[in-house]
Amino acid sequence: LRDYIASAPFNDDAPRNKSAKHITIPEMPYARAETSSTQEVFGKILNELAKMKGSDLSDRIVTTSPDVTVSTNLGGFVNQRGLFGREELADQFKERKVPSAQKWIRSPSGQHVELGIAENNLFLNLAALGLSHSLFGERLFPIGTLYDPFIARGLDALNYACYQDARFMVVATPSGITLAPEGGAHQSISTPMIGMGQPGLTSFEPSFGDELAAIMGWSFEHMQDREGGSIYLRLSTKPLSQPERDLSDSEKTEIISGGYWLRKPGADCKMAIAYCGAMAPEAIAAWEKLSEDHPGLGLLAVTSTDRLYNEWQDLERARLEGKADGKMAHVENLLKPLADDARLVTVIDGHPAALAWLGGVRGHAVAPLGVNAFGQCGDSIALYDHYQIGTEAILRAAKRWD
Repeated sequence: LRDYIASAPFNDDAPRNKSAKHITIPEMPYARAETSSTQEVFGKILNELAKMKGSDLSDRIVTTSPDVTVSTNLGGFVNQRGLFGREELADQFKERKVPSAQKWIRSPSGQHVELGIAENNLFLNLAALGLSHSLFGERLFPIGTLYDPFIARGLDALNYACYQDARFMVVATPSGITLAPEGGAHQSISTPMIGMGQPGLTSFEPSFGDELAAIMGWSFEHMQDREGGSIYLRLSTKPLSQPERDLSDSEKTEIISGGYWLRKPGADCKMAIAYCGAMAPEAIAAWEKLSEDHPGLGLLAVTSTDRLYNEWQDLERARLEGKADGKMAHVENLLKPLADDARLVTVIDGHPAALAWLGGVRGHAVAPLGVNAFGQCGDSIALYDHYQIGTEAILRAAKRWD
């Protein structure tokens, strides 16, 4: 009996915490369209990755979703890579001659795990898949999709997944009140602050496709980094006109760091508009109307409230201990061109507190616009007007200081 116990795997001297080789991440296959949403771009990037035969990254991606596979744009990837099943199962839709754009073929080589409506199970699954490198010495890149408001259904499992240092990407889409016709049940308010406050999880909310492509490339590296973690992408189904530009390496770095000036402020700038995610068109339209009366007006694109805020707070704590060595946070450098008495108008399709803190960085007054009540049913124009996050609301907030 003693010999049997001594030979048990638990008593093996071999290290139980394994490591996996680093996987080379290719440039994300992004192709600009005149108009698209971040959710659509996400789906197209995954579809193109799925087509890459023999790609270490593509072969190690495992997607999973709680009954919203198609409506979160995973359909293309699933058609390319198949559903996971412990045994071969034919496509029941095809067998019964039911028209379907999806190929529901299950096999042990499939790379998508289909779940029922159970967001807690989604995060349990992501946690297990996201520990494969330390448990088995093989790297996986788990990607889970769900509607943004339903993150709340699985918060306990999400928290413990991050606590265990599991590595995964959660893509929450649609988000905010922009999915206006479906009413409050499918609209999210406080999720940006979950992304900011959850340790081990880095959140982003890009507006444009090229921003998302840069963020996804960095994210796959971050999921492998020893000091890295998991990723939360808050995306939208709102179609936006895409900018015609080729991002430089420095611009990509700013996007990944949390923000950049879409319209740079002039000398001694007295006012700036800061926006996040789906609110880009409204912020741009307001900037165009205000810039005639406010020369040098700045327009700040915030791609990650999480990275901007937490880097600043980490530095603030280091300063209290005398360990900052004169370093400046990215958000401090962004706001440096503004005059001391400059005013900020912030707008997000989420709780206004997610951006309101920007005023505390350099002591600027802020008019924070956002959503702090349950959503209503209607079109986005009516809802933006009701919650005062549209172009006219931005103009009114700015003109309070004229």
